[in-house]
Amino acid sequence: MKQKILSKSRLMRGMQCEKNLWLNLHKPELEAKADAATQMQFDEGNEVGELARKMAGTGVLIDVAHYEYQKAHDATQQAIKNGEKIIFEAAFLHNGLFARADILKKDKNGWHLIEVKKSTGVKEYHIPDASIQTYIVEATGLKIKTISIRYINNEVTFPDLGDIFGTEDVTDAVREFMNKNIEKNILKFQKIANTKTEPKIKIGEHCDDPFECQFKGYCWKHVPEKSVFDLPTLTLKKKLQLFNAGYGKIKDLNAADYTKATKRAIEVTKSKKLFVDSKIISDRISEWVYPFYYFDFETIGPAIPRYPGTKPYVQIPFQFSCHVQNSKSSKKLDHFEYLHTKSNDPRPGIIKAMLDGLKTEGSIIAYNKSFEIGVIKKLAEYDSKNKNKLLALIDRFVDPLPIFREAVYHPDFLGSFSIKAVAPALIGDHLSYDSLTIGNGTEAQSIANQILQGKIKGKELEQTIEALLIYCRQDTMSMVELVWWLIANSKVKS
Repeated sequence: MKQKILSKSRLMRGMQCEKNLWLNLHKPELEAKADAATQMQFDEGNEVGELARKMAGTGVLIDVAHYEYQKAHDATQQAIKNGEKIIFEAAFLHNGLFARADILKKDKNGWHLIEVKKSTGVKEYHIPDASIQTYIVEATGLKIKTISIRYINNEVTFPDLGDIFGTEDVTDAVREFMNKNIEKNILKFQKIANTKTEPKIKIGEHCDDPFECQFKGYCWKHVPEKSVFDLPTLTLKKKLQLFNAGYGKIKDLNAADYTKATKRAIEVTKSKKLFVDSKIISDRISEWVYPFYYFDFETIGPAIPRYPGTKPYVQIPFQFSCHVQNSKSSKKLDHFEYLHTKSNDPRPGIIKAMLDGLKTEGSIIAYNKSFEIGVIKKLAEYDSKNKNKLLALIDRFVDPLPIFREAVYHPDFLGSFSIKAVAPALIGDHLSYDSLTIGNGTEAQSIANQILQGKIKGKELEQTIEALLIYCRQDTMSMVELVWWLIANSKVKS
């Protein structure tokens, strides 16, 4: 049997779940294809890595394909032999184990291994990651003096990015982890890699910790696509355990609401009858003022800030959609929207179009309004000229989400109050996102990033712009129909 190369990324799979490692090696066709969210993470990680190399000083890059293990190792050994002081993507191969160091730097005290992460600090899983890295490097004979994690400093402000990276020495933590865990785990993973039998690992919290497993669709295929409370063979205690472990969990509730809402979810799911409290709906909606502006932002949050005054991961709006209902006696809708497609700062265009369209009176309806309000507050910080006008919008915002949490529950919610769970359950699939070219916010973010960076051109750009517009319109149209549903199921006369 040909030896299975265990790269650091594969070994980290094993640290999360041994079955993940085995499936990656023996049944890779079962792995979920990288979606837009995953691709965006890859692209952003590459961007952060490139900037880290640029700011680390002059060095040599081991520019060899990821699968050419021996060639990359040999190039690294030659660079060390040549006396290079900084080596980027240094590669090391030993006894079927392979790792690349983001930055390998030598000074008078010895070699320093620096791992670059796009997080805003050192995470728990970074320690085993760096430990595997160090173990493989040192197994080839190169002694490492210090090990560090280089991360994004989220306090820097564009354009002054000189301190965009923070660095933390994790040598002691890595050495401690290596002494306790590394060799026995690597031996175990090597054994698993070379067996023909799939490990028997039960599903659980590890399927999403620290990352969602790429084989979750395969391992969870036996879990029925319905509420756990419909499973007759389980005790109520077991159903609650599954519910609280994340299958059908009400993820968007605060602690005060959780017990009451969980109880209601259980009762509704068991009875299969819709729960509606018309009085609560009536009381809440009676406070809203026409015209109704159904409003939704789409944003990007780049790790490396691009626009004046912005910090890493701050949400920058690039698009909005707004449907307008002028009176309760008419369901005729007006619509206005904005989509930024140039490489320059999208905020001036967004602000002008938003203030022009939203006027000065009427309720602005946003599903989970705290997000839109947070974006507007940041816009107000940026634009002192329009600050007061922007802040005046905030008091006009109203939110259907708390009404659904408090007064409505449908068995098909399956524990979620997201608009993509609530809308199909209550108003049907005619506003389904399944048929759209762009079907979720993360995908919209990923594609918008490509447009704003000039990576999509020509006819493809035209088609992509139209797909983004259709997606955002769908969000606000879903809000329109959900509010109409609330009105129809309340004591408010439409």
